[in-house]
Amino acid sequence: MDIFRINDLRKLFPDEANLKVAVKRMIDTGIIIPVARGIYTLKEESLDIENIATRLYYPSYISFESALSKYGIINQGLYGLTLATTRHSKKMILAGVDCEYCQIKGSLYTGYTLTNGTYLASPEKALLDLLYLHALGKRTINPTEWITDALNPKEIRGYLTKYPPAVENMVKELGLWK
Repeated sequence: MDIFRINDLRKLFPDEANLKVAVKRMIDTGIIIPVARGIYTLKEESLDIENIATRLYYPSYISFESALSKYGIINQGLYGLTLATTRHSKKMILAGVDCEYCQIKGSLYTGYTLTNGTYLASPEKALLDLLYLHALGKRTINPTEWITDALNPKEIRGYLTKYPPAVENMVKELGLWK
């Protein structure tokens, strides 16, 4: 999916007044749709918010509740998208979807793959990322509702060496250290 910024359109319409009129007309006629302030995509393309979110605030990957929900580890309904980044934490709305970027240490920025243009944490990494935010006091968790049977304890132990001891203690308390 291609996204473009207002500066890209400015090359076609160098006069600021013409630019504003052209953008409004393209939106009104459905040629383009606004994704965020000054960011657009073509109407005929399907809107892949996850792909856009990982490209707009780079580096970032889908993690925390969003990834855990995708993998079926948590069943709570999600209304937004949660992403890990090494940049400052930030919230933005993309095409009506709340996107929350949560800062993690650079040493923790690992454990994700690129699938269909979207960066996504492994289930084990997403869980550890969420426990990390909880240890920092930035998230509340309800592990009694988690379905963790399919998690790979060996992969969890491999990532744990990068996390603070508080995360390792939570992993042991939750019985994920087998």
